Amino acid sequence: MFYSIRRLTQLRFQPTLVPTVAALVTLVMTVHLGNWQRGRVAEKTQLQASLDLRVVEPPLHVDGELVVERDVFRRAIARGVYDAAGQIFLDNKSEGATVGYHVVTPLFIDGTTSVLLVNRGFVPRSAAYPQPPFVGVPAGLVEVRGMLSLPTAKFLELGEQSPVQGSVWQNLTIERYRQRTGRHVAGLMLLANPTDAGLTHISERPDAKVAKHVEYMLTWYSLATTVVVLWLVLNLKLKKADRFG
Repeated sequence: MFYSIRRLTQLRFQPTLVPTVAALVTLVMTVHLGNWQRGRVAEKTQLQASLDLRVVEPPLHVDGELVVERDVFRRAIARGVYDAAGQIFLDNKSEGATVGYHVVTPLFIDGTTSVLLVNRGFVPRSAAYPQPPFVGVPAGLVEVRGMLSLPTAKFLELGEQSPVQGSVWQNLTIERYRQRTGRHVAGLMLLANPTDAGLTHISERPDAKVAKHVEYMLTWYSLATTVVVLWLVLNLKLKKADRFG
């Protein structure tokens, strides 16, 4: 122990230019990125609070005009008539261990010329797969309640695979539906709740991804700390007189 303490007392701090400059540049970069992510955490935290408030606001009565930034994740009520011929099935969806479809049916909004896409719920695949199962559509004027959602545009499609095969679609975006039908489609989809018999309700929780940015922030700050520690350790050297002692 005495020898170890004596060795420590003989250490001296002797930084060199090139490693010091490299360490400084890396430190500045990692701290800057950590600070940027800290700013993103603050932004996302504020956004999450706003989204959480939307969930408890009174339901919005859909009249065909929806603004994504303002209305997504709001509870809503829509009145109109379903278009059974326009119903589509989104394939490769799952509910627990069961694979099946999301059933999306366009609703002609009462008193307007607009269409609202309604995700009526999940249905398992049948023995007739890849043909979709029969899912009946309520006739006449209906009132649908649920939460407004934006279908994700983040998906991968293989070039040789058609994304649309009859009423079966691999992926759905509002813009894709507009282009294929030529209809005036509201900018959000309604996740019906409650849904019709035989279908399982699809739920979403507003998530601004705060935890992801916290993780990034901590990663950059950890790297900055590591750079400082390594620079200090690597520049501690024994005095020349003691190297051969």
